[in-house]
Amino acid sequence: MIKEGQRKKARYWGNFSVKKVVKLRSPILCYSKEAGKVEFMPPIVQIEWETPPSSDNNEYWFPYWVKIGGKEKYGQFAPMIGKNALLQLLKEAIEKDFFDKRFLIELTKNIETRLKNSKYQ
Repeated sequence: MIKEGQRKKARYWGNFSVKKVVKLRSPILCYSKEAGKVEFMPPIVQIEWETPPSSDNNEYWFPYWVKIGGKEKYGQFAPMIGKNALLQLLKEAIEKDFFDKRFLIELTKNIETRLKNSKYQ
């Protein structure tokens, strides 16, 4: 599993360091016909590039790990995360100051607009 403070290299993009990591309190227990019982752990990772690959900095990474038969493996493809797990990760990322004030204000505005103009009233 990835840890804060690690230095890594991304193919094509260069070196980066891991600033913050948010993980679920416990893995998501899954079942696969091929692999049997699987533990799925999708963290959100805030990184800092040595040389940012774009003006937006690409500073959030969504790696994942699975544990199959007691053996932990790094996921190779983009994860599919359920809304409960995503909500838990986002709440903790906000608590750990992953996002700046401008981002949180824009997110709040979008959420408030959606709730006011929807069937959720």
